[in-house]
Order: sequence, then C-alpha cells, then structure tokens
Amino acid sequence: MQLPFSKNLHFLEHWLEPVVEESERKISSTWAYENKYVLLGVAIIVALAGIALSLAVYAKRRLPAIEPRVLENAWYYDATVARLVGGPGKSAFDGITRFDARVVDGAVNGAGAVARHLGGLVRRSQTGFVRAYAALIAVGAVALLAWFVWRGWLA
Repeated sequence: MQLPFSKNLHFLEHWLEPVVEESERKISSTWAYENKYVLLGVAIIVALAGIALSLAVYAKRRLPAIEPRVLENAWYYDATVARLVGGPGKSAFDGITRFDARVVDGAVNGAGAVARHLGGLVRRSQTGFVRAYAALIAVGAVALLAWFVWRGWLA
C-alpha cells in the first residue's frame, strides 16, 4: 500500500507488516498459494463458460430462459409458504398463540395485579403529613439502633 505521486510518500509501504507478516507466512505455504495460477485458470474458465451460456440463452436464443417461469410464479415463494403454513405450520402457530395468550399475557397481567394490590396497601399509609413521615423515620432509626445494641455490634 503506497501513496502515489512521489517517492517520499511511500512510508506506508511496510506499515501493515507487523500485522500481516505471520498470516502472509502461513498463506505462502498453503496449497492455494502454490497453485494460484491453476486456480486463476479455473476461475477464467468458469467465467468464460458463464459468458458463453448467457450468450446462448439471451443473445442467440438457442436455450430457453428459465426466468420467465420462475418469475411468473414469484420464485414459488407463495406456493411454499402456503404449503408450510396451511398444514403443520398452522397447528404450530395456533399452539404459539395459545401459549402467548395464557402464559405470557397471564404473567404480565398477574404482575400488574400484584403491583396494583401492593400500591393499594401502600396508599393507605400515605397521609401527606410530613410530621407523620418524620415520626416513622425516627421510629425506624430507634428500632435499628436497638437491634445493633441487642446484637452487640455497638459495644
């Protein structure tokens, strides 16, 4: 990898060597590296065969094109989906629907009912008077202090 236009801009030439040196050494000892010209020839032959086939199908019309049939039937996608969904797929989808309605929705609705019930219990303790809240905090602090003294942690 070099920057063009000047010999002074070739400082990137060896920049990636610390990163790719080991991989380059490994790849140079593989079958593909040793036979790269054979593989190049195979690739060229396959490309030329594809070009010849396309010329025979499209330019000279010697072979019938298969695309009109395939595209006319939308790649047979609709027929495949109808076969899958119409039979065993429909039974599976019905089972998934029942599972969702009973288990998933039941868990969500149950969690909502529990939260609503607990909220109703807590709502009763909310008076809106700061004095009551301060008194509850003081009672809690005294209870914690008594607990620590009783356990011997504040000796």
